[in-house]
Amino acid sequence: MGVLSDFRVLEIGSSAATSYCGRLLADFGADVQKLEPPAGDPLRNSAPFTPGGHSAWFAFLNFNKSSIIIDANELDATERLTALIEDCDILVDGRDVDPAGCPPIDVVGIRQRCPGLIYLSASWFGGKGPYAGYAATDSTVRALAGLVKLVGPAEGPPSHAPDFQTGILAGLWGFIAAASSAFARMQRGSGRSWSLSILESSVALCDYVMFEQVLTGDMMRRIGNNRFWPTFPAGIYETKNGLLGVTTGTPAQWRAFCDMLGLSELGDDLGLAHSADRLRHVERLERQFVPLLRTRTAQDWFAEGLKRKIPIVPVPEIADLLEDPEKRKRGAIVPILFGREEALAPGSMQRFDVDAAPPRGKGAGLWRTAGYTFLLQAVEPHGLGAGRSQRVRHAAFAGDSCHRLLDGVGGATVYTYSG
Repeated sequence: MGVLSDFRVLEIGSSAATSYCGRLLADFGADVQKLEPPAGDPLRNSAPFTPGGHSAWFAFLNFNKSSIIIDANELDATERLTALIEDCDILVDGRDVDPAGCPPIDVVGIRQRCPGLIYLSASWFGGKGPYAGYAATDSTVRALAGLVKLVGPAEGPPSHAPDFQTGILAGLWGFIAAASSAFARMQRGSGRSWSLSILESSVALCDYVMFEQVLTGDMMRRIGNNRFWPTFPAGIYETKNGLLGVTTGTPAQWRAFCDMLGLSELGDDLGLAHSADRLRHVERLERQFVPLLRTRTAQDWFAEGLKRKIPIVPVPEIADLLEDPEKRKRGAIVPILFGREEALAPGSMQRFDVDAAPPRGKGAGLWRTAGYTFLLQAVEPHGLGAGRSQRVRHAAFAGDSCHRLLDGVGGATVYTYSG
């Protein structure tokens, strides 16, 4: 039994954001039905494809769901869809991105008749505002959010590799809103309505550089390929065999890195102890340490880094990730089925029992997860629920993000620090 196993979800329209939101709800046990036109969801035509012609991207977004087909041209299409919505607990609406042949419906009227319905509507720029109704793409959202500008050579245009992250991010934010409302409804009986902006879901990643701009008048900037201000070195470097990811954020890490390479004189130089100091000497420093990294393999350096507590890691190929025994054991990489075809894909990251790999499922030919919990059993947000306080102990950005999300859905978070 999943945390949301008593909830029925209907997903209409087509978007990566709403599809991933629905997939996460299904991961947590909800019964998720996806409305499709007779020709199928447009995302079924998205590359990459399996040898049998199935979309791997569509499959990843739609783990553990079932499909319902309604032809909008049929006379009773609206009536049938309305009945489905009135029988569900959560409606996830992606029509503002792509209506995907969805019959017309009166959401306002349905919510009046069904006050317990939780409603999440996703659009590129939100339901209101100057850009409301505009269309976009993953690439344009990344650009408008300021994320593209930070990667690439110091001069000239930035680099951009489309990777569908905007849909995944927005889907995660949508899931948090819907799931928190589901738990609040258990207490109050009423549902909530949410408007999700795919753009603003990505803008949320820029909070660090925004604060920097507001407070200091400075901002993160490109300083060259494989260089990421304000930390140096922080990049991917060639070794004798394989690539190595290197980050030296603290003076202790920089000194240990230099000692490992036999460059103790650099580690002892107080003028290079901090990243801000090293950024003034990037070219000189790279001329000294880059050739040394090429004298040993990435695995050799990784072993040395573990001994010295330096955050350096080998950079795997995707094929390496798929075969990584650690990922298999934890269920981070799971088998899925496309009809009669089998493939591997990322599983879900939240697991109640971290020692047990999620089971392989049979429903709809796709993997089914079980027993997940993370944010859901911790939050009872005020305004949405009973107004509980959450006591949060944390370190670094992960904890900050977690309690920020709790605050965002109405929880009263109390910080505790260890001295």
